Amino acid sequence: MRKTLLILCISFVFCLYPVFTARPQPSARSGELDRLEQNLGPNLDRLLKTKLYQNVRVGLAVADLASKRIVYQHRADVPLMTASALKIIPAGAALAQWGPDYCWSTPVYTDGFLKDRTLHGNLYLVGRGDPSLQISDLQKAAVDLKALGIDRINGDLIYDISFFDEEPNRFAPNARDLYAPPCALSVNANALAIVIDEDLPQPKLDLFPQTAYARLEYQVRLKKSVEPGRPLMTYAELPWGDQFTVKGTITDWDKKYHYLRLGVSRPGLFSAVLFKEALTDAHIECRGQIRQGLLPGRARELVRLTSAPLKDSVKTMNRESSNLIAEMLNKNLGAELVSVPGTRAKGLAVIKSFCTEKIHIPAVELFLEDACGLAPQNRLSALNFVKTLNYFYNTPEIKESLLASLKEQIRPLRNRASAVRVLSKSGTLSATGVNTEVGYLIDEQTGRVFSFAVLANRTRPGSMTYSGTLTEPILSAILEVFEDD
Repeated sequence: MRKTLLILCISFVFCLYPVFTARPQPSARSGELDRLEQNLGPNLDRLLKTKLYQNVRVGLAVADLASKRIVYQHRADVPLMTASALKIIPAGAALAQWGPDYCWSTPVYTDGFLKDRTLHGNLYLVGRGDPSLQISDLQKAAVDLKALGIDRINGDLIYDISFFDEEPNRFAPNARDLYAPPCALSVNANALAIVIDEDLPQPKLDLFPQTAYARLEYQVRLKKSVEPGRPLMTYAELPWGDQFTVKGTITDWDKKYHYLRLGVSRPGLFSAVLFKEALTDAHIECRGQIRQGLLPGRARELVRLTSAPLKDSVKTMNRESSNLIAEMLNKNLGAELVSVPGTRAKGLAVIKSFCTEKIHIPAVELFLEDACGLAPQNRLSALNFVKTLNYFYNTPEIKESLLASLKEQIRPLRNRASAVRVLSKSGTLSATGVNTEVGYLIDEQTGRVFSFAVLANRTRPGSMTYSGTLTEPILSAILEVFEDD
């Protein structure tokens, strides 16, 4: 009987042996990625051989975020010009360092005393790197000073911008707001809008906000056209502020795409003039001069402005492609983690360390000249962008705020009752011939998430490559494959 039971047990074990020793079958997920890879290749290879991409160097990578598997790549390891797609990197570095709810402060101090509603001493407006400061904030500070019982200031209004170095406009005398220099004290994005009154026989141009800091001369004509007019906009520095000049043709395109904005040359002085005007509006008389200086050790704080959280500035930076915010985040990183004053070089050193130590991008593959993407020396490969996107998605203090900052498109899929959410940051250097787009593709039906990077750089002079000229056909070709997958 025992022998019979032993034989039965051995037979049972051998029956189970194939169950436990069979090789694991390929997962459904792996099979889906195989099909996607097989379909993406021919579709994209065919597109990249068309006339549109003649004399264009394209770096392209698409990766499954869960497995980190690259399902398509084309020259993906070649460092190419990034344009504004680069902005996701200072965004991620700042979010990782401070967290999404970090706030800046802008304090107002005095070195004097208050007697009979008169402040006997100087007033100090101290810049600490807030990239979101608005005129309304200065007006609030003025109202708060009034509430402290101040009607007059027997002293100067001094602005302290020593938290950052002072940087001239790299593109002077070009007055476009894209080139406004970063400053520790920056208000209204260091910009003025051109307002056009078209109801007069001759067009009348004014500046908003109106301020004693700026004067405007112009010789323009208006034209109904969807083509860009791109009037010449320049400035000259004068002791009291900037003299702006606008010459040329203004079209509907210029108005639609916010071309008509002017960047100031000295943001600290601009901020101080706006603050003095806010004091006047609050019925506070400032009897002294506006001048630059340093906060003395004996000064005491009167009021303090607190910014919106960092995540809001990141959203504004990526949605509006703000060069100023990117450069201010960079200098803030330099000031906080290296030393005051914050400089471009110090900030870039911090960002490079973040990229090499956290994201594991080899230093020899990382070329950064600024933080906003304007410099043509900024270069990164599609593979390293995808690696960056994967790291951000899997880092809690970065993920939510970064995704919320990206432009969102819902792209319906014709062959499926579903859609793909495209979350992306684009970049354009139209005259140079650079189009870039990086981000995430989220299949709402399957929940699959892919990271992607498209970098297109012209190798020869050609027509202007406005936003999407070279990247949109590639993105559409990728989504066509999703429809059939």
